[in-house]
Amino acid sequence: MIRLHAMRTAGERDLGAVWGAVRPTRTFAGRAEFEAAWHEAPWRVQVSEAGDAALLGAWRDHSRLLAIQGLWCAERDIPAIIGDVVWLARTHGFEGVLSPLVPESMVQPYLAAGMEVIHRGITLRLDRAAGTAPTAVDGVDLSVAGLPDVAAIAALDSTCFDAFWRFDARMLRGYLVSERAVVAVRGASVIGYTLCTVNRGEGMLGRLAVLPEERGHGIGSLLLGDAVAHMARAGARAVTLYTQEENVPSRALYAKSGFRELLGASCFLVMAVR
Repeated sequence: MIRLHAMRTAGERDLGAVWGAVRPTRTFAGRAEFEAAWHEAPWRVQVSEAGDAALLGAWRDHSRLLAIQGLWCAERDIPAIIGDVVWLARTHGFEGVLSPLVPESMVQPYLAAGMEVIHRGITLRLDRAAGTAPTAVDGVDLSVAGLPDVAAIAALDSTCFDAFWRFDARMLRGYLVSERAVVAVRGASVIGYTLCTVNRGEGMLGRLAVLPEERGHGIGSLLLGDAVAHMARAGARAVTLYTQEENVPSRALYAKSGFRELLGASCFLVMAVR
């Protein structure tokens, strides 16, 4: 008997339907970029005869995790589809499979597939973005960053985050093209940065990082205030962000700035590939 939910590599005729699901995630700048990724590695786009779809890709260039970047299927079919993804991961030399970011209330199918929770995070929301100017910090200047700043930002990011969370240079290049990046500079050194974007009136803070030795001097507040003010000017009615549950200092900074924590955590789960 043919299993309707068995996944296969998408063909060109499948791309239109899959793009309809992928587009709202803003994983790609447009359909042309999505199709270029498929042409480069068709196996990254998986579909089933039942209409399920999965988008796959390396979590980071320095990571051996195959990330499920998007999964569109019924809950009951998740364990079987995870099994297919594990086979693909093994075939392509990955050491593990990483789930999408899953609300904690919906992790059971992933656990049933044999995955384990490795990170829990909190979503925070600022219900009314304000356009007030951030308070200055002596000796620190803010400037909008671009592609020439990739190396400096990548070095800062690797200092601030562990291997799981830090961005690789390829990702940063994409973000510097598609999002607003601002660096905090003391002298000639980049000591912090933010990434943010606005889409249909919703602001998203994608990153806020400050060198460990520079923390506690108002630089995080300076960068956050600048990002929120920019998003307000760009038409954001509210701002959301995601941070690790254990990152207590960041959560305190956001709370001080008016963000409220939404109920329920979200999780990343992983399965080793043997």
